[in-house]
Amino acid sequence: MKALVTLFTIAMVATASAQHPPLPQTIKLHNKATKEPLGTATFSGNRIYLRDKDGEHYATIEYNADGTRTAYDPSGNVIKLPDLFPR
Repeated sequence: MKALVTLFTIAMVATASAQHPPLPQTIKLHNKATKEPLGTATFSGNRIYLRDKDGEHYATIEYNADGTRTAYDPSGNVIKLPDLFPR
């Protein structure tokens, strides 16, 4: 009976530890010409969270299932992507 309880406990711990999602990845953004820090971009799932150099939330970009992107300002309002990424 002790062996069965031990085996069941190990099986539960092994399956629970495999369910953790991947950790978000953060990169620092810099101006290529001046090397001035601009902020950070944090990649988490299908979203990218952009913050300025002071750590204030600037925008969120969400990759949709159909392959399109939607950008949101800090208040949650939709931003037109050309406005966020001028050419």
